[in-house]
Amino acid sequence: MPGKQSEDGVMEGAAVEDGGDEGLGGLTVEELEQGQETALALEDMMALSAQTLVRTEVGQLYQEVRPLGQGRFGRVLLVTHRQKGTPLALKQLPKTSTSLRSFLYEFCVGLSLGTHPAIVAAYGIGIESANSYSFLTEPVLHGDLITFIQPKVSSWASCTSEWDMSHNSLQSLWRLDWSPPSESGARLVL
Repeated sequence: MPGKQSEDGVMEGAAVEDGGDEGLGGLTVEELEQGQETALALEDMMALSAQTLVRTEVGQLYQEVRPLGQGRFGRVLLVTHRQKGTPLALKQLPKTSTSLRSFLYEFCVGLSLGTHPAIVAAYGIGIESANSYSFLTEPVLHGDLITFIQPKVSSWASCTSEWDMSHNSLQSLWRLDWSPPSESGARLVL
């Protein structure tokens, strides 16, 4: 049996062709160890972040400017620091639907990944208020990513319109006695 430990404590199991162990879900031992190290580092970061949460009402430190977005799990507000006037984005997660552990996980993953240039930077300030957990990120004022993604076909009407144009172009070519160019270099006959 893959991953079965024998009586002398040695792991038994056949290696999969891709170098992974059947009992490891296709991962190599090195990949598994790296994942475990990352998980332990994240747990440590969460424990430290729990100790440094600022316990206050958001309105005491930040002035709400406007909502930036809202989803199933919470909302994001554009805020300014009351003393410095610095614009920031505040992600707010309600306590009624968010455990402290879930908040700390999202907060710490954001801190870890925020160093990548394509990911919004999270600042190391976590806030616990009476009704919510919040953390601060750099504000993205140009809208949500989804607003910049243009669908290839926006509706059935545009799809049929594109088909009609293609169909009409082909009919015109057939009316001109068009045939695809052959190796001899045949062209449109007018």
